[in-house]
Amino acid sequence: MYPVLQPGDTIARPDLHAVVGGRPHGRISPSKTVPAVSLFTSPGAHDSQHDGWTGTHFHFQGEGQGGRDQLIKGGNRTVAEHALAKRSLRLFAAGADGLVRYLGAYRLDPVIPYVQVSLPVVGDPIQPPRTGYVFRLLPEAGTPAPTGVPAAPALQGVTVTRERDLALPFRPGPGAELGRKLTSIEEEAERLLKDYGSHLRQLGHDVRRYDVTPANELLPLPVDLFDRTDNEIIACAGSVARTHVLAAFGELLDMRRFFTPTPRRVMLTPSLPRADLADLCALYDTTVVWPDREGRFHRTGPAQPTP
Repeated sequence: MYPVLQPGDTIARPDLHAVVGGRPHGRISPSKTVPAVSLFTSPGAHDSQHDGWTGTHFHFQGEGQGGRDQLIKGGNRTVAEHALAKRSLRLFAAGADGLVRYLGAYRLDPVIPYVQVSLPVVGDPIQPPRTGYVFRLLPEAGTPAPTGVPAAPALQGVTVTRERDLALPFRPGPGAELGRKLTSIEEEAERLLKDYGSHLRQLGHDVRRYDVTPANELLPLPVDLFDRTDNEIIACAGSVARTHVLAAFGELLDMRRFFTPTPRRVMLTPSLPRADLADLCALYDTTVVWPDREGRFHRTGPAQPTP
C-alpha cells in the first residue's frame, strides 16, 4: 500500500522508496510493489522547465537527457500507459532540504494526455533543440490545487512565426538527433534544399526560413524555405514516393495559412512525381520544382518557369 500522505506532507525521498521501492533518483519512479508511479518535479531545474500548475492541469515534463529527442518509452511510457496498467500517479515537489512534498494523486488528461515541446540541449547552444514531451496531469478527486509550485509556462494563445537562422540545418527535427545519421531520403532533402536555396539567392531572391508555433502548441514547426521575393512557401520531399510527396503536400497546406499575404505553394522534389501525384498538386495550385541532371530547376503548375 502507498504511504498514507496528505497533500502538503513532506517525507525524505529515501524513506519513501524504502516503502514503495522504485528508482531512488530521476523524475519518474514506477513501483513494483504498489500500483503507483511516483513523479518528482524540481522547481527551477532544467529538467522541470515546463513543469507547473495551469489552473486545471499540472504540466510535467518527460524525462530524457543528453542531445537525443525524448521518446515514449521507459519512464515516459510508464506515465503514458498508467491508466492501462491501473497505476495512480503520485506527484511530489523536491525541496532544497532533501525532503519531497506530496502534491497528491493525479491522472493523465484522457483527451490530450501530452504535448510535444522544444528543449534546448544543455551546454550546447549551437546544437538544434531536441523534442520533448509534457504530460498534462489532472488531479484525482479530492486532490486540492497544488500550492507553492510555479505556474506552468503558458501555451501561446496565438500563432507565433519567427525567422530561423539560415546557418542552422534546414531540418532540425529527427534528422538532427544527436548520434543518429540521416537516412538517404533525409540527406536528399537536405541537398535539394541547399541547392535550391542557393539557386534562388543567385537569382537575387530574398530567401528565409521560419519556425511556426501554432496557437496552443508548444513545439515550433520548421518551414523548409520561404521565397519572399515571389511570396512562395516551399516544402521538400526527399523522395517522389507517395508517402513523402503527401507529407510535403500536407506541410504546405498546414504552414501556408500562417503567412500574410497568403503565399503560393511550392513542392521541391528530386524528380517529377508520377502523373497522378503531379495532377493532385496541380488540382490544389501547388507548383512542383525539380532539378535535371545538369542541376537546372524546372517547374510545373501555375507559376512561371524559373530561369
